[in-house]
Amino acid sequence: MMDDFDRRILDEFKELERQMGRMLRSTSLSRTIPMSSSGGGGWQPDVDVYETTDDIIVLMDTAGIDMDNMTVTAEKNSITVQGRRSLPKRGNVCCIHQLEIETGFFKRTIAFSVAVQVAATTFNCHNGILEIKMPKETKNCPLP
Repeated sequence: MMDDFDRRILDEFKELERQMGRMLRSTSLSRTIPMSSSGGGGWQPDVDVYETTDDIIVLMDTAGIDMDNMTVTAEKNSITVQGRRSLPKRGNVCCIHQLEIETGFFKRTIAFSVAVQVAATTFNCHNGILEIKMPKETKNCPLP
């Protein structure tokens, strides 16, 4: 069990990791010069994964992604979402002051340790959050 001091230190390291990741992504050459992305995904949307007694639930940040440009593939122990996010054309840009929104092709695979009922998988997108709900084959919830 972690005490408050250890928890604060861990939270500080998590925030440092998040900020460093953002800094590295924002300074990459591919962010300023468009390149083709054949093969693997160029970026990955953030996800939260929850397990309830009955379901595996995946929430994915899909702001600005047209559902027609996205595919969801469910398998027994994983789900893959891939697609493309495009932003409106910017015209004649003379200076970039901030560049944080990831664009282009993405592919994100999330694996889980329980089997799901693939045929019963449902998904919907609301306010830029894709919710994927997959009923588990065995209904239980391991508590920590």
